[in-house]
Amino acid sequence: MDYFAALTAFVEAAEGNNFSRAADRLGIKASTVSRYVKDLEQDLGIALFNRSTRTLHLTEGGQTFLMHARRVLDELEQAKAATSALNEQPRGVLKLNLPPAFARHHILPTLNAFLARYPQIKLELVLDDSHVNLIHAGADLAIRIGTLADSTLKARKICDERYRLVASPGFCREYPAPSVPSGLAALPVILGRDIAADIAFANRHEVSPLLHKDAIRINDLDAQLIAAQQGLGFALLPDWLVAKAVEAGELVVWLPEWTVRIAGREPAVWFVYPPKRIVSSKVRCFIDFIVEQLGETPHWKRLN
Repeated sequence: MDYFAALTAFVEAAEGNNFSRAADRLGIKASTVSRYVKDLEQDLGIALFNRSTRTLHLTEGGQTFLMHARRVLDELEQAKAATSALNEQPRGVLKLNLPPAFARHHILPTLNAFLARYPQIKLELVLDDSHVNLIHAGADLAIRIGTLADSTLKARKICDERYRLVASPGFCREYPAPSVPSGLAALPVILGRDIAADIAFANRHEVSPLLHKDAIRINDLDAQLIAAQQGLGFALLPDWLVAKAVEAGELVVWLPEWTVRIAGREPAVWFVYPPKRIVSSKVRCFIDFIVEQLGETPHWKRLN
């Protein structure tokens, strides 16, 4: 029995709960996957799956074996990466998990230059605001914004994030800019669906909660930006998203001397990646490239 092939087939079957899906991912027949699993079960003297007509369920022994099988395959991948990194250019498929708005404004515009510098890398992007499990998703690298919930991941800060209170010139003509946060209470506001109710403004002397009357809830940052530009309400949006619109005169910053605080949200943008002892060259070069492109002080930090 080819034990490496059998372990690979078993892990794929366990993660997909199906022999056919595992076969599709590996480019082999489902009967081959089934045979590998049977060979492992015979060798181990224990059933790895409880089988039904539609799906597979790991036995207790299967769960234990899966944990160790993943570790063996991961160690092998790290050994291969460490060896190939000694004399090879970064290469292979780089799977990225990115928040949609940040990717559209700050990652996608750089990719032509990245691929020109590293032509042996192929990119696979998934744009998703949810914090998926990177290991289960097979992602090499992610960008996450706000609080990092998964402490097992390695992280590198890209930059701090600051939310800005913005409104369109047309909205400003209809509603004069308030001098203090309490002046927002009677005005329509655009908020994200995931933004907590506990939003406050702080300056050197006091903290004032956000009070508002009518709120439009939108679950997409770019859509919130467009809504603000159309004058549907004032909005609370990150500096990396609104800087160009402010510079172009499409939005006006209100209460610039006040800092927006959102409960439970850390104001930062991060790279995160699975905790491997050796970071692959394709991941390392992408991180370094994006940091180089954004600069030590990203342009949106110049926003007043």
